[in-house]
Amino acid sequence: MVSKTSHYLVKLYAVFIFVLGHLTPTLAVRTQLLMHGYFQSAFCAKIARSSENTYAPAYSHDNDGTVYYVKPSPVSHEELKMTSARPNRYAVQTFGLSFATMTWYN
Repeated sequence: MVSKTSHYLVKLYAVFIFVLGHLTPTLAVRTQLLMHGYFQSAFCAKIARSSENTYAPAYSHDNDGTVYYVKPSPVSHEELKMTSARPNRYAVQTFGLSFATMTWYN
């Protein structure tokens, strides 16, 4: 009986951590920073909302999400340098919970 209860509590804890990491756009960006290994930036950096569209330089919003910048910019890992990913720029879409994805150069 204890084994089934502990498995249930572990699953419940995992769901709670997932939801907690995606409650707000800022928390979603911090969660992505943690997942990519930028621990210092995840806890200490300032995350600011931008008015630019995710994939276009024009200042507009659409279904592609809202851009958030991390300042100071995290130091890029080697694999991200090769794909020209920008670890300081995240597109955040919100539908109930917020989900952030790292964006690339336009």
